[in-house]
Amino acid sequence: MSFNLSDSCLWCVEQNTPAGIHDILGPVFTPCPACLPVCRVCEGDGLFPADFTCMPCFLNSMAVLGLSPLFCLGCSGVVDLVDRNHATEVTPHGHH
Repeated sequence: MSFNLSDSCLWCVEQNTPAGIHDILGPVFTPCPACLPVCRVCEGDGLFPADFTCMPCFLNSMAVLGLSPLFCLGCSGVVDLVDRNHATEVTPHGHH
């Protein structure tokens, strides 16, 4: 394995940075702060689930759990999960 030290960023994958494992979403990414500007709408809170290859698969898996994801209008990252049965926030906005 070799690295090109002239690359502008050596710690992201295609402008995405691993951001840990979310309790519900599983492994998640965020946009690389070194390569992309922080989203002005969600202020960088948007999460991008790594385990899903398409939007219908993601939406279906959340529906099975009784959840609806809320997406940032700026970057399309997941910013909240809403309980479909009770319409309350699962993850309060200030805690994600």
